[in-house]
Parts: sequence; structure tokens; C-alpha cells
Amino acid sequence: MPRIYTSLFCKPRLFFVSFLSLLIAFLLQTNAATAHELRPSILDLGIVEDAPDQLTITLRFSGEAFLADIDLSSVSNTDDSASSRLYDELRAVPAAVLAERLTSSFAALAGRVSVMSAGRPLSLELQAVDVAEMADLTLARDTTLTLAGGLPKAGEAISVQWPPSMGALLIRQMGPGSDPEYSDYLPNGGTSQAFALNHAQTVPLTSVIGTYIHSGIIHIIPAGLDHILFVLGLLAFGLSGRGLMLQVSVFTVAHTMTLAAASLGLVTIPGSIVEPLIALSIAWIGIENIFRKSARVALSRVVVVFAFGLLHGLGFASVLADFGLPQSAYVVGLLSFNVGVEIGQLAIVVPIFFLLKAVKITPPQFRRGFQIPVSALISAVGMFWFVERVGLL
Repeated sequence: MPRIYTSLFCKPRLFFVSFLSLLIAFLLQTNAATAHELRPSILDLGIVEDAPDQLTITLRFSGEAFLADIDLSSVSNTDDSASSRLYDELRAVPAAVLAERLTSSFAALAGRVSVMSAGRPLSLELQAVDVAEMADLTLARDTTLTLAGGLPKAGEAISVQWPPSMGALLIRQMGPGSDPEYSDYLPNGGTSQAFALNHAQTVPLTSVIGTYIHSGIIHIIPAGLDHILFVLGLLAFGLSGRGLMLQVSVFTVAHTMTLAAASLGLVTIPGSIVEPLIALSIAWIGIENIFRKSARVALSRVVVVFAFGLLHGLGFASVLADFGLPQSAYVVGLLSFNVGVEIGQLAIVVPIFFLLKAVKITPPQFRRGFQIPVSALISAVGMFWFVERVGLL
């Protein structure tokens, strides 16, 4: 038997850790090459100043997923669908061509999505189709439909019916002189709660907490592979529980600061700058793990983790900006989203950490079997993403 295999099987702990590293590598390889996760659709509706005599609706969704007839109730990534090839073909279609196809297919869409009043669907008219121009074909692009409909009778509430096959939907109210505010969230389709137009919607506090915790979790698992890689990089630094807790705590404090600042409009940095820097932070953490001089979490490591946490907080804020925050429970929504992010991160690092501790692996075995291979893979993916995000690929 070759020497390397003899060494592995004679040392079960090293074999286990090496197997764990290979499993992580396989999971990263199957997810890192593509970025076809779809975000929830967003429907804004209300009476706006420019058109006070009609109901105005904007729907932001994936036009390609709709045309490819992908059932989003069963997949979160288009690559997992039987129609993934058609989706990719549509993703490569020029924006103007896709807009034409969606215009001609509007009747089919209107038959699946309804705005109801007094038990009857309101008649909706398509006014505009706007498809985002995106050069990176690995990223989902947004399509925004602008619709107009008749106003319900005075005092009548409205609700939205959304098919489960079109995935999750966030519903927000538009009002004169105000930004859309969260009204309801349908993670699996269905019918929204009824609400009156241009009246402040009182959303139950428990609903706000549950919705924003859920949003924070799914931003990490399964959609936040870049953040998953970063916290794996923190885990791969060493076997010290205190060291891991210190790094995760510093990262949490940092990203909470910028998440709050960006959500309040105090900090605004374009995603075209933030996303490549996040990719670089992932690469840096992996490289630092490989070339570290000590297993102790030094001040320099703490400073690096804090700085990168500030960057990742800006990334979290971009997701939260899509949802918006209810004015009546702004702080609760913000804190709940952050709690969800923490739950997602801990769900990654805690089980792996305790697995490593359970097998009582020695520091040399940890370094050879886990730290170096996992960190090298993390760095490679981070550098690939950086090159991709700056448009060099």
C-alpha cells in the first residue's frame, strides 16, 4: 500500500480530518463555480404622487426563471433545476430581447399573480419592462415590471396572491413622499395579509422578528458562500476555542457596526467596490492561516478580522436594503436580521469545531490535514472571485 495511504489509515484522527477537508472542498467546488442563487422577488404597490388615480405596482423578479418555468419552491439555485440549461440560455439573451419576451408572456404571468380586493382580482396593465444590463452571466439579473391597476373601493383592503412556484416574495407599500416599507413576506408563496392602501401597516412584532431572522439565516445558508468561506477561514486558524470565540466576536462587532451604519444611510459604498474587497478578504485570511507564525490569536490578527468584518457588514447591508426595514420596528428588524446572520455563521463553525475537538486531533495533524488544505482552497476561491468581480474574467 502506498506510504501516504498507510499513514492515513494508521492514524484514524488524521484520516478523519483529511476526509472532513475533502468534504468541505467538494461542497465548495460544487457551489463556488456558479452563482445562480435567486433572491426573493419584491413587489411594491401603492398610490404614488405621479399617478394618484391608479394603483401602481412594481415587481422585481427573475424574468429568466419565469420564462424557463423553473419551480422555485423546490430549488434555491437554478443549477439544480431540470430547466437550468434554458435558464442559462435566457441569461445570455440581451436585455432588450428578454424584455420583449416578457412583454409577450405577460398574460401568463398575470394569470399566476393576483392583487385581490373584496375577493376579486384587480385588472392590471403592463406599463414597462426593465431588464438590468449585467456583463457577468454567472450572476442573476433583475427584471422590473411596472404595472397599473384600478383603485379598490374606499375602505376595501387588498391582498396579494403569489404562486409557490415563483419562490419567496417580499411585499412593500409605497406612499407619497416615502420609501416602500415592509408589509408582508411570503417565503413559500400563498396569500398575503390584507391591508389598506396608504395606511401605515401595523406588522406584528413577532412577524418582524421571525421574518428578519429568517432573512439573515438564508443570507448565510445557503446563499452566503463568501461569508461561509470567511468564517471557515477563522475556524481554520487554530484549535483554540478561545481564539475562535475571539475572532468570531470581533467579526460580529465589526459587521454589526457597518450593517447598522449602512442601513441608517450613514455609509454608502458601491457594491462594485465592496464585493471584490470581500473576495480579497477571503483570500487574505486563508493565506494568513498558512503562513502564520504562531497558533495564538495576536493583535494583528484581531485587527485584520475587525477590518474585514467592516467590509462584510456592508455586504450584509446590501441584502437588507432589498427588504427595507419597517419604520414601526426599525431597530427590531435590524437586530433580528443580525441575529439571523449570527445563527447562520454559528451553524457552520460550531459543528465542525466540535467534530475536530471530539477526535482529539493533535496540532500537527490539524495543520497538515485541515488547516493548510482548507485555507489553500479558501484562498484560491477568494482570488478567483476577486478576478471575476473586477471584470477580468
